[in-house]
Amino acid sequence: MEQMVSNVQKKTFLRWILDRRLLTNREIIWLLHYLMSNDQLLSLIHIVDDVTRVNRSITIGNSEKGIQFFRYVKTTVETDDPEKAFHDLRMNQMEEVYLQLSIEAVYRSPIFYSVLEENPNSHEDIHEKYGQMAEHAAIEAERTFMINRLTHAINKALDEGDQQQFYALTRRLNTINKQTNG
Repeated sequence: MEQMVSNVQKKTFLRWILDRRLLTNREIIWLLHYLMSNDQLLSLIHIVDDVTRVNRSITIGNSEKGIQFFRYVKTTVETDDPEKAFHDLRMNQMEEVYLQLSIEAVYRSPIFYSVLEENPNSHEDIHEKYGQMAEHAAIEAERTFMINRLTHAINKALDEGDQQQFYALTRRLNTINKQTNG
């Protein structure tokens, strides 16, 4: 089952990684910025949990010793230089690219499961493998959306001096927070 992930979702995810400073290698950070700025190329990027048996892939991660690594593979050619990968990505914007992020904080985050796609050469179904995590991600995203919408409405009620609306919205926000924490 193939999942379609929009460029907006991918940009949001990559921005999330960069904002949390999960990567420290300048060239890798620069490459991710480039991917976010190029919609044509970003549409070819598929975030997967395993890049086995794909023709073109990027693997970014942290080793057990905390050292960041980068690997770009195109058919049988492999490099650990993000700049070489950049040049190939810039010149070839027709072939799919599969991105694997081997960073523990990424796997613990609900946002990862919202952009995760299946490796077309894998027999494992990501929905079976990560179904519960994906469901949690969807619930968390909905809760965050509701809290943001209520917070905005509360601020608007305050700005307009609407005390009755303020109290009603605040009660709803408190109910959501109690359900989450309780």
